[in-house]
Amino acid sequence: MTESATLRDRLHARIEWAGNEHDAAFNKALLQARTRRLAAPRGIVADGPKGIDVLNCRIASERYGVALDSLSEVMPLGSWTPVPGQPQYLLGVTNLRGEIRPVLDLHSLLGLEPPAADARTWVIFIDDEGAEIGLRVDALERIVALDPATLTNPQNSGNGLPQRFVTGIGPGCGSDALILLDTRQILALDVLRDARVDTRCAS
Repeated sequence: MTESATLRDRLHARIEWAGNEHDAAFNKALLQARTRRLAAPRGIVADGPKGIDVLNCRIASERYGVALDSLSEVMPLGSWTPVPGQPQYLLGVTNLRGEIRPVLDLHSLLGLEPPAADARTWVIFIDDEGAEIGLRVDALERIVALDPATLTNPQNSGNGLPQRFVTGIGPGCGSDALILLDTRQILALDVLRDARVDTRCAS
């Protein structure tokens, strides 16, 4: 079995186990988008409209997007262990397939209202040179193809967002706007290089 097939099957099993409330439509879209990306030969750009496949998620009352090309896993967030002496936006570390992975609290990082203590939340894992970093979100919505030409520069939005972590803002107004996260800037946070949370230091 190939690595891409193994990852696809694992993602499928985790989503099915989670019983995501968006059920068939969401699961099918996520799996198809991941399968297309994993199956594409390296260095080959598919023909067709240029765009970014984005996983939409809800954080507090706002809609955010994470590009699928940086995503490695999606699952409900279970237990985690805080790491003493770290910034508030580091939620802690959690177990992913037997490996310890850091999880960032996007609510704190983006200055948003935190979820209730008993709320069901999700973790989106993004890949950082072979080490997976988790991002806590409130809910998963759907996958969309986002046209980069429609993005508004965050410096021109005037909405008070932490601009460092935002690639752009998609069409819409108010709470309907889609805010595309800049995962490269998130992965550049100094806390992720601390030996206590940097999983690449454990090998």
